[in-house]
Amino acid sequence: MSWSLNEVVQAVNGVLIGDNLGEADVVLDSISSDTRTLEGGALYVALKGPQFDGHDFIDAAVREGAVALLVSEPVTSAVPAILVEDTLIAFGQLAAWHRQNMSLKGVVGITGSNGKTTTKEMIAHLLQQQASVLATHGNLNNEVGVPKTLLQLEEEHDYAVVEMGANHLNEIGYLTQLVKPDVAVITLAANAHLEGFGSLEGVIEAKGQILDGVRAGGTAILNMDSPGFDEWQQYAKNLGLNIIRFGQHPDAQVRVSQITQTIKGIQFALEVTYQQTHFIESVEMPILGSHNAMNAAAAVAVCLALGQTWSQIQPGLVEFNGVTGRGQTHVLPQGVLIDDSYNANPASMRVAIQMLLQCPGEGLVCLGAMAELGEKSTVHHLDLAEFAKSVGVRNLFLTGQLTQPMAAKFGEGARWFETPEVMAEAAWQMIADNKIQNVLIKGSRSAKMERVGQAILAQLASSH
Repeated sequence: MSWSLNEVVQAVNGVLIGDNLGEADVVLDSISSDTRTLEGGALYVALKGPQFDGHDFIDAAVREGAVALLVSEPVTSAVPAILVEDTLIAFGQLAAWHRQNMSLKGVVGITGSNGKTTTKEMIAHLLQQQASVLATHGNLNNEVGVPKTLLQLEEEHDYAVVEMGANHLNEIGYLTQLVKPDVAVITLAANAHLEGFGSLEGVIEAKGQILDGVRAGGTAILNMDSPGFDEWQQYAKNLGLNIIRFGQHPDAQVRVSQITQTIKGIQFALEVTYQQTHFIESVEMPILGSHNAMNAAAAVAVCLALGQTWSQIQPGLVEFNGVTGRGQTHVLPQGVLIDDSYNANPASMRVAIQMLLQCPGEGLVCLGAMAELGEKSTVHHLDLAEFAKSVGVRNLFLTGQLTQPMAAKFGEGARWFETPEVMAEAAWQMIADNKIQNVLIKGSRSAKMERVGQAILAQLASSH
């Protein structure tokens, strides 16, 4: 895509400043807020944050090939600049304007405490079987990442699948107004980012704000088994939205039941009762975790809302094999390594532990600390140790200062390590001695638990 400088000025309600404005309009081939990845012909957006100020890098941006700037303070530069009050807000305005100018068959917005990234990837995978799809890359789901995603929309795209995350109230309310989804999904509300939300009730309210941006006549995809479902359903009705209920609840329109897991993946019954469609199918997927049956139900609901049939949905569903660091499996000599290291909160920790316990053989749980849990962080960590013990975990490895009290709480079978690397060495020794067959690795991003999996797999490769 390309934009003209004058179009951008109008989209962000900015003022053009500079000594070299000229009469010819400047063509912008890309938009970037990072001089390290900026390409020639770009508009450079000088964002400000608590630890940085993009205005400090304007000279570098021009050297790298920026042909215009988006700034919130007067600057002296060899290229024209658009002056606005707040570059972050203007960045969002520009992305929203661009999204509105794209002729798309549908835009899907996704939020939730757990499951949103896997569900996003699953939806994109299903839609890609018949169409061109833009999906949020990685975890670019915040007030910077969402505009970046929207600005990647091209004329060729039929659908956009946009993930929206938040660590404080009103963030999703803001993001959904940029995205303006035709279909909005709430995967689940759970105790996550409690520093910003204060309580589960705060999380429920925050996730429900995604419905505010749904286009008139759009659809809300809601988890019947989640805390907050009744509030979300009533709110969606008040907004005049269509509703598709998913989950294990008997009244779910896209219902999963009889979920079983083997070392190769999950199997479940899928019952769909939506409009004139009713069927029950047995589904097998090469991905672990009963929670992924719920993610599949949400993805199927989205595709139904967008007019797809089961014959279009089914082939992509049964071949979906997960997302890196989100429950992906790797073969070990006698079992599997489950890499769920991308992030963690109390609810997703419990789900992951249960996923491991469903695998045949002895398991080892390797946990890093959970971040952003607020003043009750210690309580949540101790509760997790108690939960692990209660469901039958016998081997618990821990790293990170916040996890240290968990070892005493869990008792025999728990060990605490200074670093993920030392943990990995001990875990590999247990695998090599065949004391355990399966390993789960999980923690918040800051715990860097991916290093444990990488080290174990490196040892495995060198042992062959």
